[in-house]
Amino acid sequence: MDQFDPLFNLTGLSLDRLRSFLHVMEAGGVAKAAQGDANRQSQYSRQIKELEGFFGVKLTRLVGKRLEIADDGRRLAAIIRRQFRELGDFREAMAGRSVSVRFGSQGSVIDWLLAPRIGEVAEALGNVTVEMEMLRTLDVARGVADGRLDFGILRADAITKDVKRWPLGQVGYALFAAKPLWKPKAGARDVIASAPLAELLQGGQFGLRWQEWLAAQELQPRVISRVSSFTQLARVVHAGQAAAVLPEMAAVDFDPKGYRHETIPGLRPRNLVLIANQRSLDRAGIHAGAADKLVTLLCSRSREE
Repeated sequence: MDQFDPLFNLTGLSLDRLRSFLHVMEAGGVAKAAQGDANRQSQYSRQIKELEGFFGVKLTRLVGKRLEIADDGRRLAAIIRRQFRELGDFREAMAGRSVSVRFGSQGSVIDWLLAPRIGEVAEALGNVTVEMEMLRTLDVARGVADGRLDFGILRADAITKDVKRWPLGQVGYALFAAKPLWKPKAGARDVIASAPLAELLQGGQFGLRWQEWLAAQELQPRVISRVSSFTQLARVVHAGQAAAVLPEMAAVDFDPKGYRHETIPGLRPRNLVLIANQRSLDRAGIHAGAADKLVTLLCSRSREE
């Protein structure tokens, strides 16, 4: 008996059904996936029932009047996504195109650590096509775990100890401002006390630490703007109208002829790590030492800045 006979002895399994189920999963429900098309909604519901019959499990559950994907359904979606990517990568490789490798991280890490050396990163991984997706830290960890992402860069304290990681070093914080906002012999504390300031919207891990630092320094800065990300803060600083605290690696975006930055030792740095999906590494044909080479490359980048 062929080892795959059980997959073909029953009806209900097809690539089209698997694709439909993955679409429903990623859209957040049958109705959202169908986008108001009653025929398509009926088709999705029928295909899910056929898959449930084939696998012998409930892939969805009813919560109130809303249909949600059950835990077994999420597990199946992860398998489908992984297999579809492997098939897609194989097809591209056979057509002479490079394999795609996807990174997930926060926007500041992508803009200031990963993107500036994207060509070297692609070469280190075997001349792949590098895809970068801006995500929240929690979504990065989940994405690597279920195979949506090949690599993730995130805070070390955001993942459990059992997750394999490669340390990328510490990222400290500094005050950035256009040179006219720095008075002669003024330090970062003086600029914060006297110049217009931009900061992140309240809440979040860094925002709390920043407010604690201000309180400890007995500073009440003149805040003229609050934004939702470090990269938006950098845009405000570039305009020359306000100072802001940014990760030190943001220095890659600032010409020292027009801007100055000074480290703030009192703000605890964050430890960044690289995590990877081992199945994805195997799928993409990435050799065993590529992750170590990638870490060396990114660590050298952060030291330069």
